[in-house]
Amino acid sequence: MTGRMYPDPERKRNRGYLGEDSSGLPPRDLQDRQQLRYELDLNSWNLRIWGVAASGFLTDSYNLFATNVILASLSFVYFPHERWCGLIINFFTLLGSVVGQLLFGYLADKYGRTRLYGIELVLVIVSTIGVATTSTGYGDISFLALFTFWRFVMGIGIGGEYPLSAVITSEWSSTSSRATMLSSVFLMQPVGQALAQLVGLFVLLGENRAHRLHELQCGIDTRNEQECKRIIDGIWRIVIGSGAVPAILAIIFRFFLYDCGLYTLEVKNKPGNAFRDTQRVYGAPGNENNSNDFPSSNGHTVQTIANGGGTLTLPASPPEPDEPATSLQFSMSDLYNFFIRDKNWYYLLGTSMTWFYLDVSFYGFSLDNRGTLSDLWATTDAVSITADLECWNTPGSAVPSWAAGSGLPTWQTDATKPCNTIYETLIEQTKQYLLTVSLASIAGSACFVVFANRIPRREWLTASFGVLTVLFLVTGGLYYGVAHTERSWGTVVCVAICHFMFNFGANTLTFIIPAEIFPTCYRCTCHGISAAAGKVGSIVAVLIVYGINAGYKSTTRQGLVFLLFATFMALGAFYSWAYLPDVQRVVHDSTPDGELKRRLETKSLEELGGGYSGAVAEGQVFGVRNKWAMMRDKVRFRVGKGIKHSDGNEAVMEGAIGGQYPLRGGNANQFQRGGGVVNIVNGTIELPAR
Repeated sequence: MTGRMYPDPERKRNRGYLGEDSSGLPPRDLQDRQQLRYELDLNSWNLRIWGVAASGFLTDSYNLFATNVILASLSFVYFPHERWCGLIINFFTLLGSVVGQLLFGYLADKYGRTRLYGIELVLVIVSTIGVATTSTGYGDISFLALFTFWRFVMGIGIGGEYPLSAVITSEWSSTSSRATMLSSVFLMQPVGQALAQLVGLFVLLGENRAHRLHELQCGIDTRNEQECKRIIDGIWRIVIGSGAVPAILAIIFRFFLYDCGLYTLEVKNKPGNAFRDTQRVYGAPGNENNSNDFPSSNGHTVQTIANGGGTLTLPASPPEPDEPATSLQFSMSDLYNFFIRDKNWYYLLGTSMTWFYLDVSFYGFSLDNRGTLSDLWATTDAVSITADLECWNTPGSAVPSWAAGSGLPTWQTDATKPCNTIYETLIEQTKQYLLTVSLASIAGSACFVVFANRIPRREWLTASFGVLTVLFLVTGGLYYGVAHTERSWGTVVCVAICHFMFNFGANTLTFIIPAEIFPTCYRCTCHGISAAAGKVGSIVAVLIVYGINAGYKSTTRQGLVFLLFATFMALGAFYSWAYLPDVQRVVHDSTPDGELKRRLETKSLEELGGGYSGAVAEGQVFGVRNKWAMMRDKVRFRVGKGIKHSDGNEAVMEGAIGGQYPLRGGNANQFQRGGGVVNIVNGTIELPAR
């Protein structure tokens, strides 16, 4: 037993890529992995695993999207006429997320998931305290610089949560519940967005009751300027500081989680620890004979031993066979073999680019969108700042100085209501965000949880990108027709539908699929790279929106944003179609009346870990040229133009998820097309010379 739990010193270095057929695992470990999969698949949706991952993801979503709540307050107190400050804050928060996703993804694969799990929340807690206590000192500290620094540190913690929560949830889930578990964790993103808005609303209403904020006419009446700034300054600090509470609770939960047995076995090469930790979480699997010993899938006796009132099962330890030679994790040879030789860069390109294009549009509408929402909800054109305004001649009015200076202050995002106070502005922003973004996003994520195993996920990712492309085009065209009129509600409804579709499709799936399709040794790294690509897309989105708003003065410039983002959605559909594999298969079950019932079956992580080569062996095709050739042959077959095998037999095309159509009969990898013989070699279609 000791030899199995604690390998020899020369074997302590992490194992790398095991190959498309897991040939890098010795037979004993391969059988142990089958036993681990059996034990994991005995379970369904697990509250403990979900609670640990979801609590952290909720915390990160709250802290990231709290920007939408606090920027107006920050602008009111510290930079009322400088529009670029919000850009700087968002830019460095997202940049920190990129760093965190790359760093924690790599470290989690190298040192273990749970060894890192919690460190990112410590960063979030420390930075939350730093943000909430940021000040100017005695006037010798730049508030913006210090605030931005702490937001950057917070971004690192937020970014680290993505690969850790996704991969830990994926590896601890049973095959049948994996998509449901992952989507349930991701549901916490829109919930966190809404929670940040609600906390901001409750704090604002509480301060109004305590200090008569509405009566002070903050932002309009300069006589109360200092008192108003003191109250508003406290509001955003409470909102940000509240984000540390769920983070502390999440850290407590994480003391009771272990690395999944798949990682411990495949990468750390400690089978005994793998079984022990699995049964600490799920308990020992039952057996019909109720005996103390029962056979495992590898034919060896599994001994049940007591441990503090519970039972753990560990595999017995007969002599070790010689292990096959395997590359070391993160060695140059292993990285080359995995990404270049076996062409798994296809997968990484697909996950990274789909997440990139998704986040360009998603964050363009979800982060610092106060002015965007106000513009969408506006039923009239912007009101000129003149003496005709009701608030112009009120005692202590700040409005005349706006007309003489640079226009509306940055906290005043609704140009149709220039007389609104900061209190009224914050109330309006919260209402518009909850109704347009939060409710639709939560509904979309909840619907995906229900349908996660009922839809072909890779196909639905491509389809949802396509639907979003159409929705953005329709929304952009509608906006140009109804903007700033009584019919502007039509655009608001379309934007809400877009947010529903984001979370019912592409936004959730770009989080889930990278946690499924990569092998255990590089799963966190590849998920982190994919997520980082997404955050780079969000940075691009923030810069695009800021540039359009600053440089394009048309009152209907928002329509241009819709049409531009439709292009990114179309590109997302292209990459998901061309470079991502199917994570499910179609199976047909016999019914009592003799009919076949079609259903989708999720592939295990071990199957998907075979990568590009494993998918090609199943008949899947990747790459634009190959996909296009296969689609063309499919169309020709359907219209009866007679695709035939080189032996003269008629080809039979069987549908599969993702549009892959293996050709059967005769030589399955050779058929007649266009007067020449077409060969399929390693998933590459070799076309005849013309």
